[in-house]
Amino acid sequence: MRHPVFALSLIVLLAAVGGCGGYRSVVPTPTPMPVPQAADLRQRMIIMVWDGLRPDSVNPTDTPNLYALRQAGVNFTDNHSTYPTFTMMNGSSFATGSFPATSGFYGNTFWTPPQTGAAQAIPAGKTASGVRQDYAAPVFTEDYAVLSTLNEYYGGQLLLVKTLFKTAQDAGLKTATIGKSGAAYIQDVGRGGVFLDENAVLPQSLANELQAANFALPLNTTFAYPAGTVTLAAGNGNPTARAAALTFALPNGVQARDASDTTQGAPEDAANKYMMKVYTDFILPKKLPDLSLIWFRTPDNTEHAYGPGSPNYRKALASQDARLGELQAALKANAMASTTNIVVVSDHAHSNVSGATALFPLRAITAGTSVTAGVTNAVLGAVDPVNGFSVSGDVRSADLLTYAGFKAYDGTGCSTSPMAGIKGDGSAVHAVGMDADGSLCGKANTKYQAISATLPTPVASFKVPATLPPAGIVIAANGGSDYFYVPDHDAATIIKLVRFLQSRQEFGAIFVDSRYGAIPGTLSLAAVNLENGVRANKGQPDVVASFNWDAQQRVNGLPGTSYESFGGNRGMHGSFSPIDVHNTLIAGGPAFRAGLVIGNPSGNVDVAPTVAHLLGQSMPQADGRVLNEALVNPASMGSVVVKAGVVNPAVPATGVRFKLPTDPTGAAIDTARQGGTYSINLVVKDLTVDGKTYRYFDYAQSVRN
Repeated sequence: MRHPVFALSLIVLLAAVGGCGGYRSVVPTPTPMPVPQAADLRQRMIIMVWDGLRPDSVNPTDTPNLYALRQAGVNFTDNHSTYPTFTMMNGSSFATGSFPATSGFYGNTFWTPPQTGAAQAIPAGKTASGVRQDYAAPVFTEDYAVLSTLNEYYGGQLLLVKTLFKTAQDAGLKTATIGKSGAAYIQDVGRGGVFLDENAVLPQSLANELQAANFALPLNTTFAYPAGTVTLAAGNGNPTARAAALTFALPNGVQARDASDTTQGAPEDAANKYMMKVYTDFILPKKLPDLSLIWFRTPDNTEHAYGPGSPNYRKALASQDARLGELQAALKANAMASTTNIVVVSDHAHSNVSGATALFPLRAITAGTSVTAGVTNAVLGAVDPVNGFSVSGDVRSADLLTYAGFKAYDGTGCSTSPMAGIKGDGSAVHAVGMDADGSLCGKANTKYQAISATLPTPVASFKVPATLPPAGIVIAANGGSDYFYVPDHDAATIIKLVRFLQSRQEFGAIFVDSRYGAIPGTLSLAAVNLENGVRANKGQPDVVASFNWDAQQRVNGLPGTSYESFGGNRGMHGSFSPIDVHNTLIAGGPAFRAGLVIGNPSGNVDVAPTVAHLLGQSMPQADGRVLNEALVNPASMGSVVVKAGVVNPAVPATGVRFKLPTDPTGAAIDTARQGGTYSINLVVKDLTVDGKTYRYFDYAQSVRN
């Protein structure tokens, strides 16, 4: 196994599971398996990704089409996103059926350290919009052009294992990828099929055919080809344009996304309609793909802007459900419904951004009556623990580390966030500064929130220097988890860094490259399938830390909150919370059993091996398994046994002084926790079938006493 099961000495039983002499099965009896039948005619496979869909949001009112599919098909009630629960991380899991330990991919945002002596010391290229991409800093990978550059940089090995789409193409099957920038492209990074995302159409022959059929092309398509090769038609417009989230101004001048808005819905609604229409009206009937992946950024984009559970979130659910309805209608119109299987899956679920409400209470937002420069002057009101909105949760790791004496850089420049924290007394955690002369931010009159600007040598922009100092730390800020790179691999710096993260209550579970040995209170990257030897110095972080979370705390009526990287979002994912981890997986069609609820653990890594099997192929290199219990014609009739447990560090960290999130300087200590011990509970399920064991991670929780 590429994701080894750890020694039983590290595992204790979950109290909720019970038992006293070892594991016991989560399911009391094996799931009955169907009798294999003669192979059907070739069936079409469509994977539709609902970005960020929480399982508890599927209902007959907001998502009637998906709800009906769930009732008629197979509902996997214990599906797991790959940790860290980011879009591109799970995009690579859908592509390869593997974890980063096998695929070597670490998106959403990761750093490619300059390679000493390499022919190409650092990647060079442009974004999908034709702008030069800076690879000296951590790079955001939701961009087909960035992924293409990185793939070239890695010698065609951005993904270290064969993909589902390449497997299908090698078997002579036709493929199509549609939708969200970056996420769709990584499925077919070798460009063996047809491709349409928010920025481009590939190959050129498809672009020409679409224009001949009077379809507009994404505005940035021209940047995918040599100048003058593809010309947009008059009146082409920008069919994949997205509206900006609605905002209001706080008294300090920082703009906040207006969580109280009920009008906008999904800002990308028109873009999704356009891409689905191109697929249903042209690609599906004309190209007849055997395997398609359709990935839209809904409801995720709305969750980030307004938070899960908000009125706009419900409208975004309805928007995405309408796209599913259009797909189903097209299959019927083309007489394909009876021979097509649809797998609906989310890359991750989603939490509301908030610190502990005991420290940062929710507040009312009162809509304003005046508008200045397009921003509604709404009012941030009194504490409202029932119907209020979060005004906290944002953490800038580079800033906190710099204040603590580290040399830390995240490359993102000066910034402000309305979610940086407003305390119960109404005071802000971070004051808003103004760089009048441009000495801090590189541009005069730039606002910033950076506590380290109060140090004798102020820092606000945290740009990655051309030459890193000894013991320097580069941070890839990712949302619900941050990556920490120590380029000189100094063990003393790693130990000091880990101790600092353990002391700050904004951070949760911490994982460290095993090259540094067993550090008290931490688990290794290998323990969560994040350690890849090939990429140990080429994108793999030295330390990964989940931000702290609360699975019970409610905002917008839904449980689940998390701290996030400094970004001003109202919703975020990426943490090791059970809310972020447990995502949606529903399947229906002739290959799947009808009306079945499966409680066995499953994961996003299982999708590719299962789809490959249904296409008559196999992916032996994948970490995931074929979900045989859901299939009419399973690959195996083996019985399934599931055991649950907890993995803990060998020893906890002791003598830690826990610092309150209300004081980023680190001076305020949590006197309620006098013991000063830090450890981790990594909650797992091991599923054994046909002599192999597959591990699923329910969550990882920091334990501070």
